[in-house]
Amino acid sequence: MTFDDIIGISQGRLSEIEQGKTKPSAETLNELRKKFGTDLKWLFEEDI
Repeated sequence: MTFDDIIGISQGRLSEIEQGKTKPSAETLNELRKKFGTDLKWLFEEDI
């Protein structure tokens, strides 16, 4: 099983996210949180 399969998006969509052509959806971020037990709060915080 590949990373894109695990988080439920196509390989093309993952490639676009990696290349900065698009941003991940809220659903994709939620899948990351659920599958990997990750606290995604750091994505929404800015360094001062």
